[in-house]
Amino acid sequence: MAQLGSRLPDHPLMRPYALLFIYRNRVRAQASQELLAGAGIAIAVALIFATLVASGSIAGAASEVVHKVVGPSKLQLRALGPEGLEEHLLARVERLPGVKQAAPILEVPASVSTTGGRRLSVAVIGADISLGTLDGLAHTLPGAVLSERAIALTRTSARALRISPSEVGAGAPLRVSLAIRGRAVPLSVSAVIGPEAAGPLAQVQGAVMPIESLQGISGLEGRISRIFVRPYPRDVGMVRSELARLAQGHMSVVPADQDVALLHQALRPSNQATALFAVIAVLLGFLFAFNAMLLTIPERRMTIADLRIDGTRRSAIIEMVLFEALLLGLLASVVGLAGGYALAVGVFHQSAGYLAQAFVLGTSTVIGPLPVVLALFGGLLAPCAASVVLLTDLRGGRAVDAVYFENGTPGNALGPRMQRRLFAASLALLSLAALLLALVPSLTLIACAMLALVTVLAVPLVLSGALGLGEAISLRYERFTTLPVAITSLRSTTIRSLALAATGAVALFGSVALGGARGDLLHGLAAGGRANAADGNIWIINPGDIMQTSTFIPSADLRRIASLPQVAGVSAMNSQFADVNGHLVLALARPSGTGRQILHTQIVAGNLDRAIREFDSGGWIAASRQLADESHTRVGGLLRVNTPTGPRSFRLAAETSNFGWPEGSLLLNSRDYMSSWATGTPTALAVRLKPGVSIRQGQRAIHALLGDQSGLEVLSAGAWTSRFEALAGEGLGQLGQISTMLVIAAILALAAALSSILWQQRPALSALRLEGSRPHRLARLLLVEASFVLGVGCACGIVAGLAGQLAIDAYLAHVTGFPVQRLATSLRPIEVGVVVALAVLAIVALPGWLASRISPALALEQE
Repeated sequence: MAQLGSRLPDHPLMRPYALLFIYRNRVRAQASQELLAGAGIAIAVALIFATLVASGSIAGAASEVVHKVVGPSKLQLRALGPEGLEEHLLARVERLPGVKQAAPILEVPASVSTTGGRRLSVAVIGADISLGTLDGLAHTLPGAVLSERAIALTRTSARALRISPSEVGAGAPLRVSLAIRGRAVPLSVSAVIGPEAAGPLAQVQGAVMPIESLQGISGLEGRISRIFVRPYPRDVGMVRSELARLAQGHMSVVPADQDVALLHQALRPSNQATALFAVIAVLLGFLFAFNAMLLTIPERRMTIADLRIDGTRRSAIIEMVLFEALLLGLLASVVGLAGGYALAVGVFHQSAGYLAQAFVLGTSTVIGPLPVVLALFGGLLAPCAASVVLLTDLRGGRAVDAVYFENGTPGNALGPRMQRRLFAASLALLSLAALLLALVPSLTLIACAMLALVTVLAVPLVLSGALGLGEAISLRYERFTTLPVAITSLRSTTIRSLALAATGAVALFGSVALGGARGDLLHGLAAGGRANAADGNIWIINPGDIMQTSTFIPSADLRRIASLPQVAGVSAMNSQFADVNGHLVLALARPSGTGRQILHTQIVAGNLDRAIREFDSGGWIAASRQLADESHTRVGGLLRVNTPTGPRSFRLAAETSNFGWPEGSLLLNSRDYMSSWATGTPTALAVRLKPGVSIRQGQRAIHALLGDQSGLEVLSAGAWTSRFEALAGEGLGQLGQISTMLVIAAILALAAALSSILWQQRPALSALRLEGSRPHRLARLLLVEASFVLGVGCACGIVAGLAGQLAIDAYLAHVTGFPVQRLATSLRPIEVGVVVALAVLAIVALPGWLASRISPALALEQE
């Protein structure tokens, strides 16, 4: 190094070969440290890339599907209710001036089951040749797709049902049963639609059949869901006006690809929650990388001191530091991108099953340039930020060899004055974070970032206090002979100890805050599900229709079910998607005397008893707070809802949570629903059993009455609630995956950091062996040191994590409208802390055992 430095004084910058030579030598000497730093950076990059790709893939894949279906059409006439549009409107639309093409479509949710007992919920699309001509699919789809009394499955649906394309069309027809609107209809499979024929449509969990056949088996004769319209380019505005005149407020005239915009809106609350979790995870990954880089600081500071002693200029050293940081960041980022891609398509692949009844969704993973750019930026920023610490040795007036005269191991000093300054900064940041949370809840992300930094800044003084307490204990109890030696060792390696403790603190902060907040959200959603199911012991719904938005033909005569000797009463329930200010909201219609538990558990503003009376009287609704905010309406004001009979205004009886539907929810009286939607067709029947009748007895009686051809599912309230919770958990699965990944990353990062420190301690341990210390005493010494540092880090992380959990709970409730049960998982922080600490100690047990048996000869070699 001295020889290299002697050739550099006259040059303001180093040449490339010199930069590579210095870095290669340092990697050879400190390979474990560089690998650890690179691992921390790779974790950060993988988290950034995976979460961004997984979050964007739902909307991206759906956009591909929608644009494939609508083709060149620009407008659509869309029904506002479950009964759809009158089919004869198609001819009127086609005759409008300026219309080049028009094509109808009928969409009905259903369930397909095979003879082997496999079942899948699908969106069945009824179409004719006009749609294929409009979007160009007529040239690529197999001719058998529109066969009479048959159904064509997409490749994704066929795989889920374990149907091979080779089985279709070979020998006897392949039969399936389609449960649709209360009927079970046997059909043959006409084709399996692959990507070669339909592109992104093959990724949809759906099926296609002729529109006439679908109308017949669904009981929707002469009805369609929407009409896609392709106007001449110069006549778009005129056609829009003509369609609006035709609709007269009873239908929607919207862009052909409106589903994409609606899906983006529906995903916004979930994406906000996921983005909050993801950004915090990214911040923690960044801090992992930063702390891992800190472990390399002592050796790098001594290298810089050697270069300065040899006369190397400051500009050359700055160049060297930035070169090494960027090279390490780039190499680690490449690894991180590969790992992030694996996470995005595997672990983090976001499910949106809870949106499937409102949207036709794709399942492909869509990767845009933004996730790659942001991930690389984060991967390069972390090592550069950590390397700034090195440049403090270059400030004017500081001796070039000052690092060798610090207390303890050279390059490891962090004095009491600096510790107090960092702690004061942490208190200031904590106060600012609390102020932000109180005044602007939407800035929770910034507040959580501050809390993470508070955790890191508080660690030095807390560790110093813990060491002081340990010294006091060792003086009082002299039999603890290992304790003072461990404390002395920790004080001599301050930076390394702090980096390890800070890594543990940050990891526990993220795990506790994110995992706890997700648990609170799931508890809140579960409470909402139980409240929704409280009006019946048994629920009769279309198979898989957990949101209860699919109507069914009233073959299940309500009066016949009510007359069963086991039944005390039956209530017809209705749930539909409604348009409020351009948002697709969930409208729940309940008869008078029901819906009490929903109001009781979900109300956030308004008087409960008064809201119940107003709800029963009619003309009043309860609505999600975010809908009231967007409409600038408060309790007692008017809220406008677009319905099939035209716009209707209702008085607001109470503000509620969103019941778990991200775009918001309404609760209205069944009488108001039937008059506004012009239908009384139920989407669910709630059955109340007589006292003493078991759920099983009631289900058997109802099954016997309905028969095998009803196509309806009979569930207990508990089973329906469990499915609702599973669906909600599926929608929030990525939050749990991020939380779990943070725990795993915490364990691996801490284990790697501790193993690196053990490796670096070999000379000191060898010297102790030379002085006569036995291996078991050294092993005990290492255990005490590790326990001290892990304990401090975990304690700081748990305390900060609880504060972060409260902050995220407030954010989720205020910004997303989700029902949140505050601090519902209060024992989890301790559990996570114990698991992390024990797992780390178990992983490093072998490296610690080997380190305790280091040969004394190493100490002689160091001399």
